[in-house]
Amino acid sequence: MTEQVDKFMDLFHGLERAYGTFEITNSRERDGKKTGKVRSIHKPVTRDIWLQHLNGTQAIGIVPIRDDSTVQFGAIDIDIYSNMDHATMAKKIEDLRMPLVPCKSKSGGLHGWIFLSEPTPAGLVQRKLREMAAALGHGKAEIFPKQSEVLPDRGDIGNWINMPYFDGVAGGRHGIRPDGHIMDMDEFTQTAYIKRVTADELESFGIQIKDDFSDGPPCLQHLATQGFPQGTRNNGLYNLGVYAKKSAPDSWEGKVEEYNIQYMQPPLGISEVKELLKSLKKKDYQYTCQQVPCSSHCNSSVCRGRKYGVGDHAGMPIVTSLTKYNSVPPIWFADIEGGGRLELETEDIQSQHRFQRVCMEALNMMPPVMNGKAWQVMIQSLMENVTVIDAPNDSSPKGQLMEYLERYCTQRAQALSKEEIRLGKPYTEDSRHYFTLSGFMAFLERHKFKLMSMHEITSYLKNDLKAKHHFFNIKGKGTNAWSIAQLGQETKLDVPNTWKNGGPF
Repeated sequence: MTEQVDKFMDLFHGLERAYGTFEITNSRERDGKKTGKVRSIHKPVTRDIWLQHLNGTQAIGIVPIRDDSTVQFGAIDIDIYSNMDHATMAKKIEDLRMPLVPCKSKSGGLHGWIFLSEPTPAGLVQRKLREMAAALGHGKAEIFPKQSEVLPDRGDIGNWINMPYFDGVAGGRHGIRPDGHIMDMDEFTQTAYIKRVTADELESFGIQIKDDFSDGPPCLQHLATQGFPQGTRNNGLYNLGVYAKKSAPDSWEGKVEEYNIQYMQPPLGISEVKELLKSLKKKDYQYTCQQVPCSSHCNSSVCRGRKYGVGDHAGMPIVTSLTKYNSVPPIWFADIEGGGRLELETEDIQSQHRFQRVCMEALNMMPPVMNGKAWQVMIQSLMENVTVIDAPNDSSPKGQLMEYLERYCTQRAQALSKEEIRLGKPYTEDSRHYFTLSGFMAFLERHKFKLMSMHEITSYLKNDLKAKHHFFNIKGKGTNAWSIAQLGQETKLDVPNTWKNGGPF
């Protein structure tokens, strides 16, 4: 098992400072996906964690993208949880010569893993995996890494994906051969190493498709190459008609008739074609990107850049996922397809105009304003699938206050005489720190700490830290002070003997 752990850690070398866990329950969602409890753990990825995963003790997920925005593995997550023909998909991957290793996922779908022999820009891996997903007929599949960059200084960790071979082959997350047989762990790692590619090899990889519609939607290219599936002829020819109107406005009707004969098997009848032409004449219809067969081969980021693609009608940039960093206040991260990762405040999600401003500052683009209801539907859809990252304790207001209190009591110039406590300096004696509230509040103000009011701070001192209140007479002047149990110190300070003998006050 030791050698296998080493190989899995090498192949799935992702973010090292955090990982995920998923505890499966016995229930399923309506779409067949298994339910469970998801957690992001802010601890290093270790050999012991991997060993527990492979022996079936605790399943883990790894974040592909690292702090330098590179990856050494990625995946296409095809989320069809029932009636998934894993063998057919594995055979298609082989036939298209894709550098992917297919695996059954925990929910019964399929993960197409890619492995890189060197750190590779996440954006490149995303782009090539989208091309492969479109060619496989699953253009709407999730792509990992979900981000092309992360913001580690803001607590960002990216999105993790469940690892294969939890409990070995017995766990059900195993590799699939093109003939449908199961790969054991040794065969999987051997296959993964064989299929590993360099960044240059990945960049040069391409799917062999016809040049037809090379200036139009990529989905039409794939469909022209692979054929329009049964039951999609009407919608397929309709989208070819939209392309014809854009690319040949003076002869588009004849083009549609040609496309019907060339690409539809069998061609639609004359009456059906006439009805379709009549419909297209009424106004400038747009591609039905959300419907089959186009949705199955969608590659929206490429399509937007093509002369007769979706173009200006694409509207709002595509937000592929939303992550909530559960600090106070929360920080949101939106992944933009082909455009990086936006850091947002809650108000930026509530208001389109604020979202526009963030896009202008970060992406150098000003997206059009959507219909209010459409905006709400989009945001609600993202919220239903939001990834929540629990913030460390020290990111909460109380956690930050405690950090400042420790710095105040142990790291700054401390009082060398009892009178100096009136100057806002902390003083330590008999394993307790003494300070005035006004001195500590002034320290917080200098560091721009505004997350808690004075009332909340005094309540925290009394109730959480069990601080004691004192009233001292210093040179004839009454002084209110607080004391708490001594905190950790970086440097031990010399205490004058006069204090040791008689106490500070």
